[in-house]
Amino acid sequence: MSNLIDSRLIGKSIKALRLAAHLTQDVLADDIGYSTRNLRRIETDGTTSIDVINTFADYFNVSAIDILNGCFLFIKIHICALLIARVNSYKK
Repeated sequence: MSNLIDSRLIGKSIKALRLAAHLTQDVLADDIGYSTRNLRRIETDGTTSIDVINTFADYFNVSAIDILNGCFLFIKIHICALLIARVNSYKK
């Protein structure tokens, strides 16, 4: 999964949920039992850990799919690029 997903998009989804709930990083981190530093890293660099994604999904009462939503376009683009490269290699 980590090769097909831009983990930064997951971080952006988590940050958007936090901001929509009007929470600071300190408050959210404390609520879920993470350090503020760890939350900051997740929002910036993202994550591909389904356990982490589920933690945020449970907290915000959304599905993991909602958090991954922005990643699906990235996956489709990546798969299309791989298919095009494969087709082009057959033409040679």
